[in-house]
Amino acid sequence: MADRPAVIPDDPRADDRLPDEPLVRLDPSSRLPLAPDGEIAEAIELRLQVVAARVHVAIVEAWDRGRITGQDPRRPPFADEVIGLLGIMRGQVADELDEATSRLRALEDVLSAADAARGDRPTPLDMIAADFELSPVARVILFLIVAPRLRAELARLYAILGNDPGRPLIDEHLLGWILGESFRAQIARELDADHPLRRYGLVTVGPGTRPFVRLSVDPLIVRFIANRETAGEPDPRLVVREVERDVEELQLPRELVARALRFLASPRADEQVRIVVRGRTGSGRHTLLTSLAARAGRSLGIIDVTRIPRDADLAQHVDNTLRRALLRGLVPCLDGLETIATDKPEIRIQLGLVLRSHPGPLAIRLPTEAQIPLDPGYLLLDLPQRNEAERAASWTIALERYQIDLPDPSDLAARYRVGPGIIERVCADVSQRPDRPSDAIGWVRELDDTVRQHLENRLGAIANRVTRLASWADIVLPDDLTDTLLELTARVRHRKLVYEQWGFDKTLTTARGITALFQGSPGTGKTMVAGVIARDLGLELYRVDVSRITSKWIGETEKNLSSLFDAAEDGQVMLLFDEADSLFAKRTDVKTSVDRYANMEVNYLLQRLDTFEGIAILTTNFGNAIDPAFKRRLTYRVTFPFPDEEM
Repeated sequence: MADRPAVIPDDPRADDRLPDEPLVRLDPSSRLPLAPDGEIAEAIELRLQVVAARVHVAIVEAWDRGRITGQDPRRPPFADEVIGLLGIMRGQVADELDEATSRLRALEDVLSAADAARGDRPTPLDMIAADFELSPVARVILFLIVAPRLRAELARLYAILGNDPGRPLIDEHLLGWILGESFRAQIARELDADHPLRRYGLVTVGPGTRPFVRLSVDPLIVRFIANRETAGEPDPRLVVREVERDVEELQLPRELVARALRFLASPRADEQVRIVVRGRTGSGRHTLLTSLAARAGRSLGIIDVTRIPRDADLAQHVDNTLRRALLRGLVPCLDGLETIATDKPEIRIQLGLVLRSHPGPLAIRLPTEAQIPLDPGYLLLDLPQRNEAERAASWTIALERYQIDLPDPSDLAARYRVGPGIIERVCADVSQRPDRPSDAIGWVRELDDTVRQHLENRLGAIANRVTRLASWADIVLPDDLTDTLLELTARVRHRKLVYEQWGFDKTLTTARGITALFQGSPGTGKTMVAGVIARDLGLELYRVDVSRITSKWIGETEKNLSSLFDAAEDGQVMLLFDEADSLFAKRTDVKTSVDRYANMEVNYLLQRLDTFEGIAILTTNFGNAIDPAFKRRLTYRVTFPFPDEEM
């Protein structure tokens, strides 16, 4: 699908103030407040009475025609029922039928009067009809399916009308008896897959052949129509996130926030709003979306597709959860779409149809530069990476908010390239600890430990922290080799001067990180020197476990590598790829699908190294095994000689 976002012009006033118009595009179709509980209960009761009266009329009509009758032992088996089904017999209970019909019309008049008296105060059923664009007949069908769940006596009446213990409680054919023969064609149309009842998953059609298959509804819909708390029907795949910051407090570019507010405040007929927010982990994507949703009086419902089992019907699960989010009044946010395997286009197509047809607003949270699975017309918000000065400002705000006594957070800003989201979580965690430090050194130690825990969450699955690090005094190297290594450490120390003070941050887009290849025979000290450099720079060293990075699932290796490099950049840790030739090997001629996917992984590594802004050391015993394209992208290539007698 195309990747062209909606173009929203920047407002020159955005730096001064943010728009405060209502965000009408985040509101559901029915924005009016619900009717009082008493009026809702009265409306439900009247509708249930009308349903009971309709079923009564349908049962009396069956008596009148002989379709439902007792077995007469003097006549052949089912003789009266056969005549009734063929429409030959009529008028068996004419008086009872007239009485039942009159009662139904009287109840329908009372219901119409009550609806008119309620005016613009909708019931939950009214809201569903408006949000999902249900026709009057579709609305009646939905309530007929729900009714036995609200009043058990109706289930028995449905069973009497069905007159067959083996058939479902309610099916399409039974609906025709309840509403009348003249409605059968319209009932069939409303239950087609392309009509709202089934397109939005409000009604589920069981296995088998229509019109004799079971019709059912989600228990959440029953609770919603009955005006009960939807929290009583939890959804394990839907996490509700409440607002944390007003949009005025967001640590994001003002023009970006203003552009989002203008987009959401501009009503567009027949166009559902789609928002895509891309950025690094902890950059504030969820916080931005919760703040925007709160402006419209709503909360964010996070749906993480990575929690859905691999063998499940992904599109169906997402569709069901999106519908549940809409019924709960949430703005749904899909996480993890970038993890869907690229070799399964049928899943992407099905998921695209679900995203296109969802009737309410929808947000998607993606990593930086991820492909967007939407049709054109969405709002794209790319959250920029923050420089050291901006990170220091975020630390200052968070430290003050949580009353952490640390006057100068510049060291934290220089050491960790984390976004405002992680900074907030780290400060919140530290502030809740029972033993609060008494000095700045203690606070820094606590903050370092907490940041390390966040990094361990992201790095621990694919890399191991190296705790025993040697020092310069522990190694003996040739002078030229020592000079090269000292130059490497100096380049790391002066990056802030070069990029932020000299202005190269705006001109250099690739090769901003430090990558070095240490090659030499086993036992020459390659891994030991990597630890020396990490200790000298005050960085954590993580040894990458190649066996945990590679995966048999298509696209999973690239995902693991992306997480690894992102976490290394954010935490300013140094990565050590021991025996790197197993991962950075030369590409081969494509003879099988295995070769093709192996080359794809190498290509991804090449692209990611170009944009990597951290520090990575690769060691190998066989320098010739490394792909030449990797060697061209390396900052340093250092050969460790085997020690001679002088060394």
